Amino acid sequence: MKKILSNKPVIALFVLPGLLVFCLIFIYPMFYTLNLSLTSWKGIGPKEYIGLQNYSRLLQDEVFVQSVKNTFLILAVAMVGQLVPALVFALLLSGLKRGTRVFRIAYFIPVLLSSTAIALMWERIYSSSYGMLNEILTLVGLESWTHDWLSDEATCRVAVVVPVIWQWIGYHMIILYAGLKAIPDQYVEAAKLDGANAVQLVTRIILPMLRDILKVCIVLAAVGSIKIFDNIYIMTSGGPYNMTSTIAIDMYKEAFLKLNFGYGSAIAVVLCVICMLVYLVINRLMAGDAIEY
Repeated sequence: MKKILSNKPVIALFVLPGLLVFCLIFIYPMFYTLNLSLTSWKGIGPKEYIGLQNYSRLLQDEVFVQSVKNTFLILAVAMVGQLVPALVFALLLSGLKRGTRVFRIAYFIPVLLSSTAIALMWERIYSSSYGMLNEILTLVGLESWTHDWLSDEATCRVAVVVPVIWQWIGYHMIILYAGLKAIPDQYVEAAKLDGANAVQLVTRIILPMLRDILKVCIVLAAVGSIKIFDNIYIMTSGGPYNMTSTIAIDMYKEAFLKLNFGYGSAIAVVLCVICMLVYLVINRLMAGDAIEY
């Protein structure tokens, strides 16, 4: 075995198939999209290279600017809505001695469901004619609150984020729960003996030790919120008046509905750059020496 592992040609031979697949499905599409963003192409005929005109057009595109604002608003709401309840549930579960498996399975079930099915389910919940939400409000005497949640400009943005939060809370809860169970009990017991209350225990002991796990959850929630597409597109298609349009939805409409592949590719490149910048910012803000325990 040592002889094989020291043989570099043999190692390269084993690595080559995976490397080729990686280049085929990741590296090549990335550079192809970057090249396509510098062209004007309808999908048929030769490509016309126009340089950075697509990128300069983005700055003047009101729909794209609105989509960027919506994306960052969804990012903020979804991150808080996912991670705060997930942390609370993980803390509550870590304090239980029995029955944790049932709760873990129950909270993780939405993660296993199709995003399309979830979007269709919540679209019917929000329906103004037969939706469960309006029916509940009517039963409790709040008929004045009933309306079409996905068509009202005041509620549409929050309404499309709720299904995303509902779907992914369990995912982050399981990750945080695993991190909590990895913290040695002696640290928590020592803090309790020193007179630490519940808030101090969480803020001074648990959260610092969960920093690396929290960073993973924050990155996953942030990147997932930035590139969100299917849930919102199924429920509203970006409406009303582009109030729920995201960068990914705008990219899809430009590239595949309007057949502006060059302009759509430019939006895709910007989306990728935003994801990387957000990751770098999060990594920078949460940088620090690893805590060993």
